[in-house]
Amino acid sequence: MHWRTLPCAVLLVLSACSDSPDPEPTPRRPLKAILFPYIPDSGKDQFAGLKQRLETDFEAKHSDIDLEVVFDLNVDVYDLDDGGMLNQLLGDGERAAQVVEVDTLVLGSLVAKGWVQPVQVDANAVHPAAAEAVTVSGQSYGVPTYLCTYVVYSRSNAIRSATDGASLIRILEDVAPGKRPLAANFDGSWTLPSSYIDAWADSHPGSALSSALTLPLERPVVESLGTVVDSCEREAGVNPCLDGTWKDNTLPEEAFAKEEANGFMGYTERLFHILSARPGMALPEAISVPLGMGSAPAVFVDALVLNPHCTGTCAEDARAFTDFMKAPETRSLIAFSQDAPEGSTPRYLLQASRAFYLQEPARSDLMYRQFEALLRGVRPFPNQGFPENRLAMESALLEGLQ
Repeated sequence: MHWRTLPCAVLLVLSACSDSPDPEPTPRRPLKAILFPYIPDSGKDQFAGLKQRLETDFEAKHSDIDLEVVFDLNVDVYDLDDGGMLNQLLGDGERAAQVVEVDTLVLGSLVAKGWVQPVQVDANAVHPAAAEAVTVSGQSYGVPTYLCTYVVYSRSNAIRSATDGASLIRILEDVAPGKRPLAANFDGSWTLPSSYIDAWADSHPGSALSSALTLPLERPVVESLGTVVDSCEREAGVNPCLDGTWKDNTLPEEAFAKEEANGFMGYTERLFHILSARPGMALPEAISVPLGMGSAPAVFVDALVLNPHCTGTCAEDARAFTDFMKAPETRSLIAFSQDAPEGSTPRYLLQASRAFYLQEPARSDLMYRQFEALLRGVRPFPNQGFPENRLAMESALLEGLQ
């Protein structure tokens, strides 16, 4: 039957149906994640490319979730004050986020304040030190993402024979006599005490690093650390590694890149800035820095924590995001600057995921093969007690290093 011969009643019904409004689409559920901003900005776009890539890739798998990723250096994820930044981010106010990436140095404080909720972690999927770092009183409270450790970069493979702080400096002095043996930054109430803990770990293989938090400081450990710190001084009373001159910038990296220093000490990801200062330079040798009376590396661990107010469907969405973030593909995206223009320098961030190192491109990467080797047997920095003791430790160290 042709449509023109249909009864009027039928036409009226069809007309009414065609004029009815489309049903309102179901709104997507918002999910906000504050991610660690202290990583190289490979795209030189204030992380706009990485933010977009993470949101797009996640929402492709979870179209019912509206993800907002935030990288912001003005968001202080070390602020533990009541009413401070972490309290707001992990609270229920307008600044709240459902997921926050934190340094596990503060994790014990977050747990004690009730600002995070327990999470499930597959200990077999992450580095053992990472699994330990997110555990407080037998319960996991974070999903590990990054590992950070102090390394020494040098153009000479002779550094591989360094066994303690004193031998490290002797070896570096011989690389090019007359030049500064090591460029580094030791300044700050987080950096200097953590350097001491690293030196203490070198001096006490197998011991829990929480024992390093107590005063008085161990004199032999301070003296060994002092040998390394003092090597930066080229003229009496002037030490840019300790006096703040080289804090919060890339001057130590540039000094090493320009061969004004024979070695560089810092986190692995600082290699990004070294190569940026001298594109095309040969990749350096890397070892765990022996600051103490031996060499037994320690690692910081970063992890994703969940807001305790995020429950039910919110918690399910948050777990979907942490699952996405711990996947080897996502770790490779970040580590190898796949969000940035093709050919960009890798970020050289250590990853907590074991599978990351077994898959390409990490499996064949010259630097990540060195990194994986130096991570064997590492112990995590303590996840309890450091924030409360760091200022007293810094004061004692500044006095002891004079």
